[in-house]
Amino acid sequence: LSVASFGAEPFITFRPDAGSLPLVRAGKPLPILSDEQEAGIRMALESLSADFARVTGTRATLTATPSDSLCILVGSLESPLIRQLIKDKKLDEKMLKGKRETYVLQTVDRPTEGVIAGSDKRGTIYGIYELSEQLGVSPWYWWADTPVVQRTDVYALPGSYTDGEPAVKYRGIFINDEWPCMGNWAQDKFGGFNSKMYAHVFELLLRLKGNFLWPAMWGSAFYADDAENSALADRMGIVV
Repeated sequence: LSVASFGAEPFITFRPDAGSLPLVRAGKPLPILSDEQEAGIRMALESLSADFARVTGTRATLTATPSDSLCILVGSLESPLIRQLIKDKKLDEKMLKGKRETYVLQTVDRPTEGVIAGSDKRGTIYGIYELSEQLGVSPWYWWADTPVVQRTDVYALPGSYTDGEPAVKYRGIFINDEWPCMGNWAQDKFGGFNSKMYAHVFELLLRLKGNFLWPAMWGSAFYADDAENSALADRMGIVV
């Protein structure tokens, strides 16, 4: 039994439909085009590439070089790639401009491609992970070993999809009563509450469309335990 809760309406299908865009054919995903300067977004795209491999057995190739080939184009409103789509009137800026943490997933014609655009970094990342979840990768795939159904063909339905702005500004977790269970586990697996461990926490938060962490505090100090903790949170888009 597989249970999923989607923010946007379902836009992924595993059978061809009229006007649908083939994201995966015969187990081969489309390449993903994005701006290398959007570091946090690129980190989420590395996860998306791995998610394609979890579903199809093959990672999606990441590129920063536009071509005439079909692709999945990803970026925030600050990305030159997204700005060009808006200039060409293939993407409506009104869906994103002035909004907070909002994404739009859309198919675009001439050339045909799938687009994930966000009003800001977090909005774009939420759109990336919305695609991951609709592919069949649970936000809990790592923490709960949630299984993934294998697919050889994946299609995106035509149209635009979003779940709008979050109703609550800060959404996240407090790592409470972390000793002895989580503390011992973190020490054994990662050497403590460090950036290697928090990378998994941050990824889970973003996959769940969260943005906030109250970190471990029982004998731990987020900023002192590992100097990379805060830098990684900032890069990935997590408020601490």
